[in-house]
Amino acid sequence: MLEKFTHLDNGSIESTESFFSNRFLKARIESGHPSNEGLDLLFEENRNSQWREKNWKKAKDNQLKYDEDVNQYITLMLSDLVKGRSQTLVNKYIVSMDADVGQTVMETNERSRKFIAYRINADYFLLNLGLLRSDTNILGDTYVDKGEFYYSSAASSLKEVLGGRSTLSDTMEKLSHQFVKYVKILRHMKNSDSNFLSFNFKFSKLEIKKLEKTITRELAFKKKSR
Repeated sequence: MLEKFTHLDNGSIESTESFFSNRFLKARIESGHPSNEGLDLLFEENRNSQWREKNWKKAKDNQLKYDEDVNQYITLMLSDLVKGRSQTLVNKYIVSMDADVGQTVMETNERSRKFIAYRINADYFLLNLGLLRSDTNILGDTYVDKGEFYYSSAASSLKEVLGGRSTLSDTMEKLSHQFVKYVKILRHMKNSDSNFLSFNFKFSKLEIKKLEKTITRELAFKKKSR
């Protein structure tokens, strides 16, 4: 179900997905990391199987520059911060940033659980290093290698589960290879927009009064319509 909210300043209705997508894409452009930078759409056109086999690394490097799936993945991740639907699962597998999720996955032989554990902690590192921690601007590249490793391990675990590549495993690989870039985009998003997570910010007195009037008006309308 699509979650929607109303902007108190102008009354417009927007979904959480569009809210975060617009801000993330804006931060990409402003930080100098536009989507699909360096991607050659014609790279594999008219290429036979022999050429692809011989130049597989070039083809893969080109495919890793395609960002639309990552944009969608991060948008949904940010949106879930508001919905909190996966919080129970997250709490089950999350470890502290100084701990090693590898110790957790060693306790299970189920490859699907290994994927979940690595993915959840990789997402946790990306959000914390880029957006949520108060000290993100002074952390620099601290913990970056861990985030890269967790996404890489998530991709490998998923490929083992499915018996080969998938759209999601490719997305995990892109996040691993370009982890620093996405951390920088999220940091720019945080620094350039004080309202990036307005759902968690305190209302001003004027906004509270406006909200109270809106609620009072809506309640009165509902009573009349009964």
